[in-house]
Amino acid sequence: MEIKVCTTKEWTEQEWDSYITSFNEVFERGYPKEYFRHKYLATLDGCSYHALLLNDAGEAVGACSVIPYHYRNSSVEFKNGLAVDVFIVEPYRTDPLMLRRMYKKLTKLLVVKSVVAVMAVPNATAYPYWRNVVKWKDVGSLRYWAVPVRAGNIVHKSGFINLFSRAYCSLILGISSVLCLLGGHQKNYKYSIIESELFLRERFGSDYCCEENEGIKNCYRIVDEEGVRTAYLIYSRENGTLSFRSLYKGVSHILKHHDIDLILYVGPLSFFQSLFFLIPRKFEPKLLPLTCDLLLPQENSYNDIWDFSNWDFGLLNYDVR
Repeated sequence: MEIKVCTTKEWTEQEWDSYITSFNEVFERGYPKEYFRHKYLATLDGCSYHALLLNDAGEAVGACSVIPYHYRNSSVEFKNGLAVDVFIVEPYRTDPLMLRRMYKKLTKLLVVKSVVAVMAVPNATAYPYWRNVVKWKDVGSLRYWAVPVRAGNIVHKSGFINLFSRAYCSLILGISSVLCLLGGHQKNYKYSIIESELFLRERFGSDYCCEENEGIKNCYRIVDEEGVRTAYLIYSRENGTLSFRSLYKGVSHILKHHDIDLILYVGPLSFFQSLFFLIPRKFEPKLLPLTCDLLLPQENSYNDIWDFSNWDFGLLNYDVR
């Protein structure tokens, strides 16, 4: 077994083919090569960074990947990494510390490439490993905001519940159409992703619906979540800023053009708005822990990177939808 640290551009054809096969086997997907080429190569560096686990035949049977993004620390730009697609094919999971070795070896390349930190939102299975074994630090947990359109379908009990939630939805939409005129917009967080035109163009492909009118742009994706037709509102901006008015326009557009049960927004909402309500922790679909590994701890300007209140981080930054 060998750990190969490399950029995407350095993959051989054998590594490409075996990586795709292994990934789709582990995650039970059917993604083609073009999906990974776009994901890993359409970045600010023109590539992503990887630790590939190769078997004796030179086939990729495991990987840990980091995609570089441009972020802002107040007025200073820096390169931030997003850890994604971490796996080892089951027959090769004999060493419990293998993923740790893969990641630690990868960080040496990341430092050379001026990646300041690595962020990740591990699932419930992976979180204990990365937190306790690899020693990533907690930043906080992302929160869910919801507009229940058909609450009966959400709790799998229709009837009068749907009638009530539809009436509630119409009511808050009408109230919000007036209140949003009073203003309300997202505060400036210290740490945020830089939303360049190139980033947005690469971020929202054909799987997403984007609507733009009079300086307001909304992007969302509709998926089936165990029988609940859910619209994830991922991007909502009025002249480049998240606002009450942009949220109202986005929700109105979704309700007008799609037959859905639930609208979700994931991330911070720092201003008053009457559309979405914060889902209590015990009712959240799943825990979304934001974790961080600071690779350049000597840089004092990043000593508050673990303070969750400094972060504007949501599905725009990391999207599994």
